[in-house]
Amino acid sequence: MEQNQFKVKYIGSRMLTPSVAELTFIRSDQLPFLFIPGQFITFLLPHASGKIVPRSYSLANSPGDRLDIAIAPVEGGFATKILFDLKIGDELCCVGPKGRLILQEAERPTQYILVATGTGVAPYRSMLPTIAKQLEADEQLKVTLLLGVRYANDLLYVEDFIDFAKRYKNFDFRGHLSRVDTPTTSYHYSGYVQSAFEALNLNPVTDLVYLCGNPYMIDDSIERLQKMGFNPQRIKREKYISRGV
Repeated sequence: MEQNQFKVKYIGSRMLTPSVAELTFIRSDQLPFLFIPGQFITFLLPHASGKIVPRSYSLANSPGDRLDIAIAPVEGGFATKILFDLKIGDELCCVGPKGRLILQEAERPTQYILVATGTGVAPYRSMLPTIAKQLEADEQLKVTLLLGVRYANDLLYVEDFIDFAKRYKNFDFRGHLSRVDTPTTSYHYSGYVQSAFEALNLNPVTDLVYLCGNPYMIDDSIERLQKMGFNPQRIKREKYISRGV
């Protein structure tokens, strides 16, 4: 078994959108949970067959005393039933943190392009305090966050990103709505999230692109970015892949 296994205790939840919930945990040993914003944890979920089934979720909060994950229920999903049936005080085993979707100070891009679909935006919310420090330290740095969903009410953590954009002039939030032809606010855009690349005046030499969420979006984004001159070192990704038990 992996060395960094530990238990977490479920302490509450809230609905982020009509279909996405945020579940909150603390370590059962009451120790702080140290991780780098952008990383994920893996729950080790017990199956009726006796197997232990891993399921990974990005952390949506900054490092501290709790662990927040955003989860969209999957009809008939094994993990969905366990996680949505949790009662206050229930415990789960997990391992982590893991993941390389993190901001590297040494890379010093001129712009971060943070691209997500649905709950794939969770790691970028975790990064907001780190992004704030970088923007305050470098007035030339730009950060653009692109979140792709179907409809406006599917935009999760939208208030956090809008408030952040109001505080930092070099941070731009764009909510891309794939099922809406006529956007109704200044931060709404129609079409798939990866359709924004051509309009953003990207620089494949100095920009860094982060991708998290739907694997089809990630594959299409990589193809588009490579055609624009991005090499693999300028693209970081975290795919969400549905797996059977």
